[in-house]
Amino acid sequence: MPGVLTNIATVYPDVQSQNMDDATLKPLFFTIKFAGTLPKHLIEQNIPIEISVSIAEEYGCFAMPFVKAMSMSPAIDQWRCNITESESNFSDSIECIPSHDEILIPFFPLPSMFDYRNRSDWEKLSKEIEKWLVQLDTKLPQWMWGRDAFWLAFVAAFPFFPRGTWPLWNPRVPLEGAFIEQWLETSGHSSTTIGQETLAIDLDDADNLGEIWEAFCRDAALFYPYPLISAD
Repeated sequence: MPGVLTNIATVYPDVQSQNMDDATLKPLFFTIKFAGTLPKHLIEQNIPIEISVSIAEEYGCFAMPFVKAMSMSPAIDQWRCNITESESNFSDSIECIPSHDEILIPFFPLPSMFDYRNRSDWEKLSKEIEKWLVQLDTKLPQWMWGRDAFWLAFVAAFPFFPRGTWPLWNPRVPLEGAFIEQWLETSGHSSTTIGQETLAIDLDDADNLGEIWEAFCRDAALFYPYPLISAD
């Protein structure tokens, strides 16, 4: 895109060992500083900032990077950051730790015995998400994320929904969100779409839930970038 100024940096996340065979990459926290000033008439416009994260191809099948952005506003203080500014004003040393009011996600990590092929495990998880969700402020980004996670778990537990037999859910959880809306539109068919990907669900085989599990893992990583299943 013409007229775009790009600053590229390479970072190396710490590695956290899980067991003798597996390891995870620890999350990275960034601040992006903008040097200089803008004419006042430009400040009133939306200024697009494109952020791209990539990982070497040989690691891509094992670890997928996700980007989560939030403005450093006093009204939304989810992280407490201690920033030491260098004399050049261009490089920062930043240490970020979770603030005391960080929202906990009590149903993660999932128990070590969780089996995505078992509908009863999904049903139990959907109830735990629902219980947490209805107590959450709907203005928080975690609420929308939790709503989508609930519907993924609910459909995994009851793959014939809205047909068949299924329990009532709390009315504070609306039938909204990209996944559930697509699911309802294509109910009776053998596939549905989430984002740019198609979930092929064989309704004749209730245990064929691998696609929903993969979608659930991708969504979970947005607010829980840690091992999803407990090692205990």
